[in-house]
Amino acid sequence: MAQIEKIIKSEGHLIDSNLMRQIFDTIIADGGSYEILEFNIGKNNNEVSQAKLKIIADNLTDMNIIILKLSSLGCQVDELDEVVLKDVPSDGVVPSDFYSSTNHFTEIRYGGKLLTVGKLRMDGVIVVDDNKAFVKKFRDIIKGDKVVTGLSGVKITPEFVERDRSDFSFMSGDVSTERKVRLFVDKVADLLAAKNKKVIAVAGPVCVHTGGGEDLGRLIKHGYINGLLSGNALAVHDIESNLYDTSLGINLTTGKPVEMGHRNHLRAINEVRRAGSVENLVNEGTLTAGTMYETIKAKIPFSLAGSLRDDGPIPDTITDMNEAQNDHFEILKDTGIVLMLSSMLHSIAVGNMIPAKVMTVCIDINPAVVTKLKDRGSMQTIGLVTDVGMFLHLIAEKLISKK
Repeated sequence: MAQIEKIIKSEGHLIDSNLMRQIFDTIIADGGSYEILEFNIGKNNNEVSQAKLKIIADNLTDMNIIILKLSSLGCQVDELDEVVLKDVPSDGVVPSDFYSSTNHFTEIRYGGKLLTVGKLRMDGVIVVDDNKAFVKKFRDIIKGDKVVTGLSGVKITPEFVERDRSDFSFMSGDVSTERKVRLFVDKVADLLAAKNKKVIAVAGPVCVHTGGGEDLGRLIKHGYINGLLSGNALAVHDIESNLYDTSLGINLTTGKPVEMGHRNHLRAINEVRRAGSVENLVNEGTLTAGTMYETIKAKIPFSLAGSLRDDGPIPDTITDMNEAQNDHFEILKDTGIVLMLSSMLHSIAVGNMIPAKVMTVCIDINPAVVTKLKDRGSMQTIGLVTDVGMFLHLIAEKLISKK
């Protein structure tokens, strides 16, 4: 049987972003071979490099697998054909050969020109309508939509991590350890101090348990955070800590259990439900401090997604998961920086909703959180392994101590 050949092109910071090695490894790992036809290296730190390779595979199936994987690394078939569109057969169902979207900058060739794909996110499909291309989730697809199928006509441009993150070049790896906390805090503080990018915090209840709720509130109050994404638990324990001085029944000052303290988070839920919302609890003067208080006072958007574990929940929590996803996605629009603060579930969920160009900083005591984010495609994530309460305190002191 004759072998299959394809010519592919790649352009970007191929060497310092480690892309060439990944391209070679991908071809070999999937049973193919390659021949370098052209390779032009950028002459300075701003110029991109360009490569043209011949890919050889034993059969069409192997070739399609290789091309699919290489497309996520920014490679394109030399002659970019038109995309192949197919009609959606019914609501929420797409043709079996649908193209699955990534979080990288994506263009498609349609009508003889390149269209930039909007509403970019992972794990969706690309819909073309009225000469516009955008990503939709399966659940939003309706009969009659035209979706991109196969790989033809799709051009992906990945972010070039090392070049774009020179401010974090002090980290030898993707996950920094506690010995570098001060240096990491200084770099993140510099990013926030510029106030030239929209910053969204994705925070878990550990922020409150570790004593960081007040400092997170201070960052919100002084305009360093422009939106808050979390679940029911963060709000509940933040309110509990400010009404009853406990978090999960533990006194935040002494670190000791409080008698009958286990019911305090339920008392907090009851107070919010009595008032009707967190905003009402603030406006009536019952809640006077903390993360949620400052969020309401600063009038920044927030979204609380419910889960199976929730007590209550409070009225502000969105219990419909599709609705919660949509609400999170709206708040994330035009975001430049995401701070992921000790919440594996919400961090991974948000990682699926943002383009790869968004700087993502993950703070967690568990190094596996950053690894899981990367495994699921959020390759832009940089991480610090440390106590999130200490991190929030240090960064708040760095930014606000002189105000």
